[in-house]
Amino acid sequence: MEYKIGDRIVHSRDGLSTIVSTTEIAGNEYFVVVADKGDRENIYVMKSRTENIIRPIMTKEDAKKIVDYMKTVKAEFISNTKQRRDQYRKRLLSGNVHDLAYLARQLYFFNYYNSHGQIVKLGPTDLQMLKDAERILFDEFAISFNVSRDAVDKKVEELIQ
Repeated sequence: MEYKIGDRIVHSRDGLSTIVSTTEIAGNEYFVVVADKGDRENIYVMKSRTENIIRPIMTKEDAKKIVDYMKTVKAEFISNTKQRRDQYRKRLLSGNVHDLAYLARQLYFFNYYNSHGQIVKLGPTDLQMLKDAERILFDEFAISFNVSRDAVDKKVEELIQ
C-alpha cells in the first residue's frame, strides 16, 4: 500500500491516526504518524515495514463484513489469567481487524453475561485491553459508517442483532 502525507490511517496500537510528514533516521525513511486519541505524540513507522502496523481505514462494505464476523464470535473465557492476558495482548497488537472485532465482542459478553447468564467480572488489565480494542475498532466504524462516534455503539448493536 502506498501512503502519503495527510492520509488518515489506523495504527495497530493507537487507532485512528494521520500521516503528518516523513523523515529520515539513520538512513531509513519513516512516516511520522500522529494518533487522534489526544496525546499528540509522534509515532515513527518505517516506510518499508508498514504491514501490520498501519492500514487504510476500512470501507463501509468492509465494516459490514466485520460486523457480520462479530455475529459469529462466541463468548470465550480463558480461566488462566496469564494465558488470557497473553492472548488478548497478542490480538490487540496484531493489527488485524478481525482480532479487534473478536476482542470488542468479548468485551460485550463479559461486561454483561456469560453463557450461564451470570455477570462476569474481568480484571482491570483485561478490561482495558478489551476497551482499547473496542475504541480502535469503533472509532474506525464511525468513519466507515459515516456516523458520529457517539452513535456508532448503537449502530453496531443494531447490525449485530
